[in-house]
Amino acid sequence: MNQLWPGYGKADPVSMKAIRRIAVKAERTGKFNSPFRKILSASFFLRRLPTVFFPSKSDITDARKLSGKGYFRQILERLILLTMLRMEPRDYYICALFMPERYARAGEFIDYRQQSFLSFFLNQKKSTIVTEDKVRFAELCTEKGLKTAPIIARLDPRTPSENELEKDLHPIALSDGVFFKPRFGLQGYGAGRLACDQNGTWSLTYANGDSGENKWPEIFRVLMENLNQELIFQPLLRSHQEIAKFNPDSIQSVRFITFRAHDQVRPLLARMRIGINDSLVDASYSSIGVPIDLLTKKLQCGGQKITSVIPDSIETFGPDNRRFKGFEVPFFDETQALAIAVHNAFPDIFSLGHDIFILDDGPVILETNHIWGNPQYAHKEGLGSFHAYINAIIEIAKREGM
Repeated sequence: MNQLWPGYGKADPVSMKAIRRIAVKAERTGKFNSPFRKILSASFFLRRLPTVFFPSKSDITDARKLSGKGYFRQILERLILLTMLRMEPRDYYICALFMPERYARAGEFIDYRQQSFLSFFLNQKKSTIVTEDKVRFAELCTEKGLKTAPIIARLDPRTPSENELEKDLHPIALSDGVFFKPRFGLQGYGAGRLACDQNGTWSLTYANGDSGENKWPEIFRVLMENLNQELIFQPLLRSHQEIAKFNPDSIQSVRFITFRAHDQVRPLLARMRIGINDSLVDASYSSIGVPIDLLTKKLQCGGQKITSVIPDSIETFGPDNRRFKGFEVPFFDETQALAIAVHNAFPDIFSLGHDIFILDDGPVILETNHIWGNPQYAHKEGLGSFHAYINAIIEIAKREGM
């Protein structure tokens, strides 16, 4: 049993019903009742309805092998998820609801859509503009003495400066390489990598796989063609040597979730994100998520956010088939302390998801997200203080008269 925080334990079904009621009320608040959001909500059902009836053949086959449920039973349950819970039909497989031993427990937890509304409702404060703006966030971290990746240069589409940018980037691109990403979100081509060799030939690789080599003027032209917003450029970080062994050709980071209860920031859960193949980013679509036990600081089994892989089903990964389970994450105490320190800089936000990169000499904070995604990894006992998280939401709801 996790003794990290008082009140942790198996989620009380009464509390879970209260959470679901709060989530529904959150969805009905003025924040979501604009005509645009009403249309979006209706279109969500209409756009997802065809996917209920036409899942992939492999999903149907895997579900039948695991549970014995045939095509029509699966379709019915997918339809119920969409109609009653407004869940993505594909989440039927991600959450492994077709597995008998999990089916009864699934109803205890809020679904992804409810979690998203709750996160938006509880976290949408004025200071979230700082979490969304990577430049202002880096400035805040520097001001607070929190270690983060420095911003080498910026490229604004309104005032491009080809020669100045090359001058700023060349020393780093020639040695360690440069990583770039949009200042806000991941619009357009999103993130990418730049490097330069001794002959002055630059290589540009986007996260979607597009790449090329050329002299700087041509590379700059390609950057400008795909530029929808300001880019920021940072040194290309290298994972801790032990973590990198899972995939030397990609990047890895820790997504660490914290929440605020009784004016104290607490850890909720953490997971390592391992990039697949030579992916430049470790976002959900191109990574394996591996839960980290907060007490032992060790990895569990992993899962990939695609419908054909059940959570906690991947045991090994990498060129040497290294085992996830039992691997102790280096600098984990420092990583947790950094996540809590970052959250303390945002006293008005309930919960945050921190993207932390672990180097050979310790962790650095990359960015922080006030909408941090699916809480499914918190549903497993021993991985976090999910019960305390529920209690904190209920306390906030009581104070706000929900």
